[in-house]
Amino acid sequence: MSKGAPFASGVAWLSTSISLFRSQAARLLLLGLLLQLLAGASQLGILALLFLLAAPALNAGMLEAMHRAAEDQRPSLMTLFAAFQGSGALLSLFWFGALGLLLMLLAMGFFVAPELAKVDPDLLGRIQSGDQNAVLELSPLLMQQVLWGMLLGLGSTLVLGFFAIPRIWFARRSLPASLWDGVLMGMRQWRALTVLGLLLGLLAVPVALLSGTVVAAQLGSKEPSLILTTLLLAVVVLYQVLGFAAQYVAYRSSFGIETGRAAPPAAPDQEPPRQDDQFEA
Repeated sequence: MSKGAPFASGVAWLSTSISLFRSQAARLLLLGLLLQLLAGASQLGILALLFLLAAPALNAGMLEAMHRAAEDQRPSLMTLFAAFQGSGALLSLFWFGALGLLLMLLAMGFFVAPELAKVDPDLLGRIQSGDQNAVLELSPLLMQQVLWGMLLGLGSTLVLGFFAIPRIWFARRSLPASLWDGVLMGMRQWRALTVLGLLLGLLAVPVALLSGTVVAAQLGSKEPSLILTTLLLAVVVLYQVLGFAAQYVAYRSSFGIETGRAAPPAAPDQEPPRQDDQFEA
């Protein structure tokens, strides 16, 4: 296996991601807000399941928006749903969503099973019947185990999908081939990816602190503040969009963009699209 990018490339990728975001900040934030609203409206029941299955396809839409921004185009709101518009990649993206759901269930089962066996069967029956108050009666330890299981499953899905999802979308590779390519490239680029992950993790700290502060303030107030809620949403969306930009830049620097279609010609008064070498570390 050839040597991958050095540690410093992780810093360069994040810097390029910030520049890419700034080039189309308003439109990318609007797309991120739309994605966040879809996630917020799909919290329970069958809607939550459908959103988890569709999440990789929406991820691909955000990556397509990043690509259009990188090519000096203006992504529209419908770019978020590009994978649903006869792309040919939707089935593989849905299969990845199913894989992520399976990983989450397995992780939760691993953490929760020992404690779940101790739960009163009557309480479980109430939960299965939809009694939300019954959930509050579960032991804190069980809820903690559920949280750890969800985080492990989600983390595994994010790691696998970091290169696999753009590989499916841009290269039109099958799910098994995309996973294999992603794992191999992740091993090759572990230095730069480690630094990039650490930097994104450091940026997540103030986001998490702000989220906790706002949530605590809202819970302790009789009337939730619209300003605080809007501030929290803006910060979360900003961080989310930056994460998609980093994913796009890291993929383009590692694989290049293999869309199978030529870039649109530049208008007479428009500069030609930027080339991939700007994404190389």
